[in-house]
Amino acid sequence: MTRIPSKDEILNWISENPTQNSKRDIARAFGIKGADRIDLKRILKELEADGQLAKRRKSYRDPDKLPPVAVLQVTGAGADGDLFARPLEWQGQAPEPQVLFVARDGDPALKDGDRILARMTEVKGADYQYEARLIRRIGTNPVRILGIFRQGAEGGRIVPIDKGADREWLVPAGAEEGAKDGELVEAQQSGPKSRMGLPRARIV
Repeated sequence: MTRIPSKDEILNWISENPTQNSKRDIARAFGIKGADRIDLKRILKELEADGQLAKRRKSYRDPDKLPPVAVLQVTGAGADGDLFARPLEWQGQAPEPQVLFVARDGDPALKDGDRILARMTEVKGADYQYEARLIRRIGTNPVRILGIFRQGAEGGRIVPIDKGADREWLVPAGAEEGAKDGELVEAQQSGPKSRMGLPRARIV
């Protein structure tokens, strides 16, 4: 029988390997196969119930840390001109981390309120916890929405991640652009409201 790692060993491995955090990755790292995966699944469920892990789609991560790629909203410049941003999907018990935006040559000028998709790097010994580098700016057109796609029998729906949004968007069949259930997507309004009163959207 394969030795099942302890909870601390699993947490340490996830912390050291933030981009390889699915159940399959964890099982491969510790050489867990066959029926022993049941014990691993039980331990992961216990860690999730204790709040030490957060499950996102089919992967696990520390809820008090940001993922390697995150959606941010620019909050403006500090006293010395540095540009800061806040995560839009923070799930941790601790206060939201401070994120410094590190611009590179060719990056567009950003302003307060802009939303961006950024690659995150955790830093130590500074008055902020992460540095963010731009992947792309997310459209601010009011007919666009950013949310979690939920697959349905025909098409699906988008649940907005913006806290101020109070309605879901309907995605007709054929407008999913290959999106899978649980994925973060950006969509654009594509027509009049449906019979259920929901705006229609096409994933872009």
